[in-house]
Amino acid sequence: MEKLFLDFLDRAPRSEKPRVRGFQTVSEMGYPIPWLREMLDTYAPYIDCAKFAVSPCWTIPGRMIEDKIKLYRDYHINPAIDDPTFAIAYYQGKAGQFLRTVRDAGFTHVQIDTHFINTGQKESAKKADEDEMKYIALARELGLKVDGEVGQKWEEGDRSRAKGGLLNVKLIIAEMKRLLAAGCEHIYLEARVIREAIGDYGEKEEGTRQIRQIVEAVGQDNVFIEITGQLPFDTRMSHRFWAVRNFGPDVNMGGGEPIEEVRYIEGIRRGITFAKGPSKSSPMLWVKSLAKNGGKASEEWWKEGYPVDSNIVKA
Repeated sequence: MEKLFLDFLDRAPRSEKPRVRGFQTVSEMGYPIPWLREMLDTYAPYIDCAKFAVSPCWTIPGRMIEDKIKLYRDYHINPAIDDPTFAIAYYQGKAGQFLRTVRDAGFTHVQIDTHFINTGQKESAKKADEDEMKYIALARELGLKVDGEVGQKWEEGDRSRAKGGLLNVKLIIAEMKRLLAAGCEHIYLEARVIREAIGDYGEKEEGTRQIRQIVEAVGQDNVFIEITGQLPFDTRMSHRFWAVRNFGPDVNMGGGEPIEEVRYIEGIRRGITFAKGPSKSSPMLWVKSLAKNGGKASEEWWKEGYPVDSNIVKA
């Protein structure tokens, strides 16, 4: 990594590429290649995976997709293709052709989702379970790495959600372990499920306790805290801050986040960026630790006090 500006100042420690934990995924949303190249010149050291969303894959010429894949790989960023794109191929009976095509195009990672639409039919659900294992095995045979996901974007038929905004913890743990045993590299916990559990600011203590229980049972290095660009900006920032506050700077994070927000994400991982939250205390927890400890932040600076103010939550 090149010499940084103000390099004489200490910085909060952060793992470097090639990482084994603390992965950051962003979303490829159809950016123009010249713009993307300049962004990667600046922010590539902080990005591990770029997930191609369904819309650009359907609207951009194939040669441009392949050019983008090569560009990401040149910057040591894994190009991945998201689960809705696979689901469309699956429902058309073309999942095998899809996997071979994306492999040949240069993708390194894929999400397999045979349960994307819940039809409410038991026979369909059983076949989807069997096909999921079949296509995970095929993807791995083709040399692709597979990421799994637990939770759905909508509440209907989502078994991961319990009543009152809480989670079905035992089921989520079992499902994550099942997907890992099947060969998935990491498991994403759906962003909207997280939001329902922890609130917009991460203020819901019981939901936080449940997610900590899930991560502890499955292993933090195996789990991705998904954050999507479809949430409001303040909510995205608060969820990033919540993830670091609970799991430390090297939490696996992201999924649908825009590349232009990497500067904010890395700032939160380093404890130096403001994030709106339910407190009258500073969210710049590394800076707070510096101030309290004579210019030397504690090793676990992200555990600095951050008392929740219920009046701010209600505002």
